[in-house]
Amino acid sequence: MLNTEKFELRKKKIQEEQVLNLFDCGGFRFTETWFPYTSGQVGNYYVQSIDICRNGDMYALAIEHMIEVIRHEVGIDNFDIISGGESRDWDFSNPIAVALHKPHTKLYKDGKMIGAPVEGKIVLHIADLNNEGSSPRDFWVPAIRKAGGIIEHVVFYVDRMEDGIREMRNIGLASHAVLPLDTMAWDILCSHQHISPEIHFSLMERWKDKTKWAHKALLTYPEQLMIMSMGDNVSQAKALKILDKGYPEIKSALLTRIEKLRNQ
Repeated sequence: MLNTEKFELRKKKIQEEQVLNLFDCGGFRFTETWFPYTSGQVGNYYVQSIDICRNGDMYALAIEHMIEVIRHEVGIDNFDIISGGESRDWDFSNPIAVALHKPHTKLYKDGKMIGAPVEGKIVLHIADLNNEGSSPRDFWVPAIRKAGGIIEHVVFYVDRMEDGIREMRNIGLASHAVLPLDTMAWDILCSHQHISPEIHFSLMERWKDKTKWAHKALLTYPEQLMIMSMGDNVSQAKALKILDKGYPEIKSALLTRIEKLRNQ
């Protein structure tokens, strides 16, 4: 087994391979304006981690890299069962459980659990993406602990490196990721000319201060919010969430700009 310092270097190589592979599989979308997120926040990219499954070799390598991280950062003998949550987690948790000859438990949002019983067992949760950390916080960790299981670690394929990091700490989990979407990830995509210098600059600005970036993006491109507010019920609900939950501090300014646009 590599020592900690050598494995940190190895992880950078893994990150490079995975961000390029996921890009090649169509797992990223970027914009020069902004995308609405389900949280009510906005950002300049989407990531769909499950798109790695589009290429068999790349999918297999993602699983191998997740196992490598588990071996070095968790330890194969330090857990009894692997769990995955409904439903995208299963594309990662199932093959890892098979490869490691570990029992597997499927967790459902309605509280149902199928597979190995977790009572009195140490559970390692495997997930596809850490965004806000809401699914582990609200569903998977409470279900495991309620059933008598012990959970201390979670391993993600992709981590957006945002609010979800704090949430994992808050619920007492050590969080690990094969593909952290930090500045190094964006540098890699830019160096391979997969994103433009303008997109790279925007990603870096958002990394420094995502709230400041969002304020500027929304106030610069209020047309998108206006169109959402005039759309169907789903679009209107998303617009209201941005105004009321995401960025209430600039709600008045945004409504003023939208009103001016409507009157033009």
